[in-house]
Amino acid sequence: MTTEKTLPEFYSDRLHFRIGVLEDLDELDAFFSSDASRYVGGPRPRGETWDALCSGVGHWHLRGFGLWIVTSLEDGKMVGVAGLQQPEGWPEPELIWVIFSQYSGSGYATEAVQAIRPFIAREFGVTQPMSLIYPEYKAVVSMAEKLGARRIEDVEIPDGAVPAWRFPAPTGGTDA
Repeated sequence: MTTEKTLPEFYSDRLHFRIGVLEDLDELDAFFSSDASRYVGGPRPRGETWDALCSGVGHWHLRGFGLWIVTSLEDGKMVGVAGLQQPEGWPEPELIWVIFSQYSGSGYATEAVQAIRPFIAREFGVTQPMSLIYPEYKAVVSMAEKLGARRIEDVEIPDGAVPAWRFPAPTGGTDA
């Protein structure tokens, strides 16, 4: 049996959101093997980044949503990863974003979240996504709260309770 799905990609003013491909591994590994990834699952060996890339692509097929590779429209360089994930045992999808440290302060994280929220509301029915954020990652907490996210009860995942924030439904419609 063959199933064929069109995996969505879209654009914001400065960013392109696309599904991961094999050629992304080197750039993903450069970030996830560094200390800059400490709040987002790293540092980790290249083999684990390979597994994460494969899992991310498979997530689209198994759940119908997933993570995008985020690239700059200006130069085509990968600036991060963002989207929805719901690993086994999680109660609901999580909105995540990881913008590589060299692009910190560029506004890419805010732009990515602002673009993704109406897209996931329209395409996947996820209107008020949660995000699991370590409170000590103050810049991310601050950004999420500036975009309207509010602290909610910790969310139970298989690893235990994790601090969580919930975004409000997007305003101004769900056109991305």
